Amino acid sequence: MVHELYAAGLGLHTVLGLLPGHRRLAEERVRAVIAGLDGTIGTIHQAGARLAVARSAPVIGALAALPGGVDLSGHLHTLTRHCVELLDLDAAAIVLTGQDLAASGQGAATARELCRLPEGPCHDTCQTGQPVTAADLAVTSRWPLFTAQARTAGFQAVYTLPLSLAGTSLGALALFNASAHEPSAGEVQLAQGVADLAAVVITCDGMLRQRDSLADQLRTALGDHAVVEHAEGVLAERHGISVAAAHTVMTTHSRLHDAHLLDTARAIVDGTADLSDTVRRLR
Repeated sequence: MVHELYAAGLGLHTVLGLLPGHRRLAEERVRAVIAGLDGTIGTIHQAGARLAVARSAPVIGALAALPGGVDLSGHLHTLTRHCVELLDLDAAAIVLTGQDLAASGQGAATARELCRLPEGPCHDTCQTGQPVTAADLAVTSRWPLFTAQARTAGFQAVYTLPLSLAGTSLGALALFNASAHEPSAGEVQLAQGVADLAAVVITCDGMLRQRDSLADQLRTALGDHAVVEHAEGVLAERHGISVAAAHTVMTTHSRLHDAHLLDTARAIVDGTADLSDTVRRLR
C-alpha cells in the first residue's frame, strides 16, 4: 500500500501520516524501493560493461571497470579522453539533451560550442537517436551554420553516435577530426562501446540521485513521525486519555488552528501548547 501511495505522487510524510499504526510496514516498503534501485543500478553496471566489452574487445575492457559510486563528470571526461587517444581525434564531446557534459582534446572548447548549436550532427543525433557521419565538411551543405564554424575552427570531419540504454535515447557522443575522414567499422565499433558506457554512467548517476533523495526523505519522515508519536504519548499521559484519542486531539487542534501536525507535536513536547480545550471538546 505504501508503494502504491508513493507511486501515486504522495510524499513520504503524507504516506506515513495516512498509515497510523503501520509505521513498520511503511519503513519496510520504502526501504524495499531503495533496495530495488540499488539492485537495478548494479545490473546496469554489469550489463553495460558486458555490452561494451562484447562490442569493442580488450581495448575497451579497461573502461568497463566503473567504481561503485558514480562521478558523472569525471567518468565522462575519462571516456572522451580515451576516444581522443584511441581514435587519434582532435576532440570528442559527450552531450545530453542538447547540453555538453564533457569534452577532451586540443579542440575541446570549440567542440563544446559546436555541440550547443541548434543544428549539426550532434543536434541531429540527440533529436533522432541515430548516428550521423560528415566525413568531409567541405562538400556538405546540410548544416551551414555548424559547417562554417567547424571549418573555421579547423575541423573537417565529424561523426556522432547515440547514447542510449534500454531503448531510451540520452544524448550523443561527438567525434571531431581536423582532416576529412570516413570512420572504419572498427572505429565505429570502438566509439559505440564508449557511447554505451557513457549511457550507463549517465543512467546510474540519475538512479543514484533518486535513491539518495528517497533515502533522505525516508530519514526525515521517520524522524518527524517519531516526534508525533512522542507528542501523542505526552498528551495521553497529561490528560489521561488513550494514544489513539491523543492523535485525534492533535489532528483536530491542528485543523482548527491551521497548523501543521508536526508543529503541534513539537509544541506539545516542549510544553508551549495547551490542548486542554480540544481535549474537553472531544470527550
